[in-house]
Amino acid sequence: MPMSSARNSSSVRRLTRAPAFTLLELLVVMGIMMILAVLTAISVGKVTRDAKLANATNGVVASLGAARAIAIRDNAYVMVTFRVAPSRQSRAVPREPQVVQIVTARWTGEVVTANTPLPTPNTYGAELMVDDVFADRFVPVPGVPTRDLPAGVLIAGPAFGFVTDASVGQNDRQWRTQPRFAGTTNTAVTPPTFTPDLARTELGWAIGVLFGPDGRVLSRNPQQVLEVVTASGGNQNAYVKSFVDYDGNGFPERGTTSAFGGAAVNVDYFIYDEPRDEPLVDYVPYLAVFNDAEARDRFNSSTWKGTAIGGNGNPPPRIRDQSLFIEEQSDRITFNRYTGVPGIGTK
Repeated sequence: MPMSSARNSSSVRRLTRAPAFTLLELLVVMGIMMILAVLTAISVGKVTRDAKLANATNGVVASLGAARAIAIRDNAYVMVTFRVAPSRQSRAVPREPQVVQIVTARWTGEVVTANTPLPTPNTYGAELMVDDVFADRFVPVPGVPTRDLPAGVLIAGPAFGFVTDASVGQNDRQWRTQPRFAGTTNTAVTPPTFTPDLARTELGWAIGVLFGPDGRVLSRNPQQVLEVVTASGGNQNAYVKSFVDYDGNGFPERGTTSAFGGAAVNVDYFIYDEPRDEPLVDYVPYLAVFNDAEARDRFNSSTWKGTAIGGNGNPPPRIRDQSLFIEEQSDRITFNRYTGVPGIGTK
């Protein structure tokens, strides 16, 4: 081949060679891709959390609507309440991971005290519940299965019963929810047992929504006509609450723990700090559904441990922090004032 032709061919090859990226350009592109990946992950995570919360809220609304229909159908008082789901091996052991369970229960027509088991629940003798606290006995409605909420989602209700000196008129700014148990599970025995560690347990309360025979939401059972008379100068905090008799023994279980480390007092029947507890239920007029896992990311949940119940308007850290989160980041379930039909409301 002539030399001139070879030079022309070499020139052509040099002119048609594809340009290359510089190292700086590659680093810029990789940086953009990493930013997009992070933004996508954040977006997908938020969508997933929102979907989980929406799924839980819809499940609670469905359970409330079904309970209302049962109350009307059976001309009964029916309650929807929430508990930490027990394991399938033992009611004394919480399920892992811990999840909240929706329970539908019906009033048996009985009023009991802690120390007056069936079959004579209305015979009040010398052994009364501490400070004369009585309770409407509810049992789970046969044929209505419990419903588990997604892990990390809790249900809260306004603390209308959390009235102390400085919180009167402001108590509904505080929210109560289910506990988070801590302890040791012994699987070497049948059924397994659970030893609570109150230094690490997070205090909870029982809340519920009560439907009357006409389907409306009630703040108390109007058929409960028990009149409690206390001695002159004695404790005037006698009242009637309700509980769900999960174990069927006829009276509420408060577990083996005591809030004040001594003899039982009436607050022990309200505190929900052991898997076996059958705490007295506070009826609430609306509910909040929230992602507790997100709240833990926002606050220092290590301060939530222990069974301190607060006082004089100062709630314990868990109630304080969760209440702030619930006010901003929860779904609200409200009820029609005249019909009791549940629906998703605005914050």
